[in-house]
Amino acid sequence: MEALELSRRLTEFSQVASEVLRDVKDVTEQQTKHWIVNPFLVALGWDPHDKKQVYLDFPAGGSDHVDYALLDPAGKPRIILDVHRPGENGTDPDEATRLARVLSAPLVLITNGLEFSLWFTTEGETATPLLALSLRDLADNSESLLGLTADYRGSETGVQQLRRVAIRQAVLQLLEENAERTFDALAGWVRSQVAPNGQLDDVSEQALREATLLWLTDEHLLLPGFMGSRDSPRPSELRVSHVRDWEQFPRGPPGTYQYRFDSAKTLDVRQTPKEVREALRVQGLRTATATAFGGFYSSLRQKAGLPLS
Repeated sequence: MEALELSRRLTEFSQVASEVLRDVKDVTEQQTKHWIVNPFLVALGWDPHDKKQVYLDFPAGGSDHVDYALLDPAGKPRIILDVHRPGENGTDPDEATRLARVLSAPLVLITNGLEFSLWFTTEGETATPLLALSLRDLADNSESLLGLTADYRGSETGVQQLRRVAIRQAVLQLLEENAERTFDALAGWVRSQVAPNGQLDDVSEQALREATLLWLTDEHLLLPGFMGSRDSPRPSELRVSHVRDWEQFPRGPPGTYQYRFDSAKTLDVRQTPKEVREALRVQGLRTATATAFGGFYSSLRQKAGLPLS
């Protein structure tokens, strides 16, 4: 299944599910399974009525059961679903990941019908969050969910794809929020955030490369988490701006600038790098590359006599 097809399916699913949750008050956990979780699995290509794919109330040792276990072709549970009713916490992984470790399942999906959170779990390590999406955001993040589809049946390839996309998104967010750093400092800092022990596995290494390439070319601005409104201009439609294009307001406070070619365009570099970058974008401008923004921001602050923090 391609991301476009999955997005179409999830759009249809989320529309119907939203109507159900809007029209029915006090939805029970059982109703959440029937009206929300089962159709969600169908959208992902799973058959909730095929016990060789989807096993309800799967035994997890002793008297423990998991709400759903999604099975690989050998019948081994690979994805655990923990279901709550709307209004209950849909992101707490503790109990579900404990049972996932008992079953040696690497993925845990928790939902209350309104929120969906996915966790990667390995023996002896704290569960790692891969994504947390609201019902209405599922369709816009179809690429992030591809590894959950029945095409992969919880295979190692699917798990790696889910981790790679999640790590890539996290790295892009780190880059976006800390764009004022120099590139060399930024590269080392990101590695320390992704792998505090200094070791990157192949999946993390690939995700880091992908994120860096996307960020360098500003292509990440087309991803759902960075797009802003649907009317926002594409990066290719933004005009490149340089430090020399900005003049300080004659009587304005230090750090306030106006665009040399259009005095209606303004910047206030007393704001955070993220706010200044967004102000550029809103006014149809950008720096030559993502890494050039750090120098652009620092130069304007230095020109205004502001500290380079």
